[in-house]
Amino acid sequence: MTSVIQADGLTKSYGSRRGIVDVDLAVLEGEVFGFLGPNGAGKTTTIRVLLGFLRPTSGRATILGQDCWREAPRAHALLAYVSAEPAYLGHLTAGEQLDYMARLRGLPRGAWRSAAERLELDPTVAVRKLSRGNRQKVGVVQAFMGDEPLLIMDEPTSGLDPLMQREFLAMVAEVRAAGRTVFLSSHNLQEVERACSRVGIIREGRLVDVTTVRDLQASHWRSVNLVLQSPAPETLFDLPNVQVVSASARDAHLMVQGDVNPLLRRLATIDVADVAISTLDVEDIFLRLYEGDREAGDGSGPPGSDGHRPSGGNVEGERNGPGEELAGRGRERAR
Repeated sequence: MTSVIQADGLTKSYGSRRGIVDVDLAVLEGEVFGFLGPNGAGKTTTIRVLLGFLRPTSGRATILGQDCWREAPRAHALLAYVSAEPAYLGHLTAGEQLDYMARLRGLPRGAWRSAAERLELDPTVAVRKLSRGNRQKVGVVQAFMGDEPLLIMDEPTSGLDPLMQREFLAMVAEVRAAGRTVFLSSHNLQEVERACSRVGIIREGRLVDVTTVRDLQASHWRSVNLVLQSPAPETLFDLPNVQVVSASARDAHLMVQGDVNPLLRRLATIDVADVAISTLDVEDIFLRLYEGDREAGDGSGPPGSDGHRPSGGNVEGERNGPGEELAGRGRERAR
């Protein structure tokens, strides 16, 4: 299958400060690829390098075969982009702004109307008067109004209400069904869980895992709550992948890592009044990956067992607007 995005040893340093380090990545044609990490982990830096806004310190990246730095204009013609913090011409209405962006991409006037209606964006309001959520809608609408083979989205639903987030996910599903590719950067883990087929997790500038959402869940923990008809034998839950969180004569709360079938076979030997098995969402799994080096946890317990939450180190340049992106690119090219 064709790689739409290919990165090999991609590194960006800001002097002595870490940006991203040796990122190897392949995003395949027709997939929705989730790029997960907290603020400061390196998500936006990675995207800026892919877009040619920043020159990599070392390594190389391509979009549909076009070098992201040397052939950036050609790569840009193949993609639509949503910034995490979009900036617009404030004196224009939302509709005028979208028509302006449509002309830049060779799209007809009003190409944005269908997407704007779905996201309930009023095109008659001046951009400078829009709320943060509605300004974000402008960015999302302009990404969906074309038919470029690749959409790169940096936290696109930031500021959107839950109903609009649901509509956004429906639009992403339609894009995928049409054979197009989406690179979705987010720290909204439930959003990625619902939208993506594969996920890459970036931590402190390094890509620490690339896997399917299903495999990520399967290799981690499930919560099992039991109501028993009679007290269980003391050794019933003695399995290598089972931890007992709490237990009484008739109730038990367990955490099961990976395959749940060995536990189910044990339960088939006793009378069970009720059982509830819940798969942890990606957020719990994501937190677990970040707890490995916390001083109070050794990585062996179920998610959140040591009470720590992840925190990524700040990455210089992680949160600038499009103006700074373009200015930064000009400075890089002048070197």
